[in-house]
Amino acid sequence: MKYKRQGQIIKIIREKQIRTHEQLINELKKQGFEVTQATVSRDIKELGLVKIPYSGGGSVYSVPPALSRDADKHIDIFSNTVKEINYALHTIVIRTYPGMASAVAASVDSALHDEFLGSIAGDDTILLITENENKAAEVTEKLRKVFRPKGE
Repeated sequence: MKYKRQGQIIKIIREKQIRTHEQLINELKKQGFEVTQATVSRDIKELGLVKIPYSGGGSVYSVPPALSRDADKHIDIFSNTVKEINYALHTIVIRTYPGMASAVAASVDSALHDEFLGSIAGDDTILLITENENKAAEVTEKLRKVFRPKGE
């Protein structure tokens, strides 16, 4: 549950301008996570999140560059949670064990964000959208080499 929650935190911070713990707690609750301020503070510390100046004034939470550089390490942690990777047309489908899709998606987003247009993670499935079928095939091969899904 911790990895799933932390994966969701990274995703929220990348998609929204989060200024406070309270905002982050509210976003997590919208996603179905029951968290306390202490839990969120611990997650922020463990993830190494930093506050950066925001163009509209004030500051927002951000994923530090070091976390992006450590994406390979994060992917390695989750490599045993991926069961299957396939593609059809421009869409890649990654199947994980239950509860792991958000964490895996956060790692994939961090490591390969330039390789696809966007991603959506559920409980045990991730969808990646690429520009075309050739790109989907290329990214699928990269993912299979990294994650080594069961049975492939």
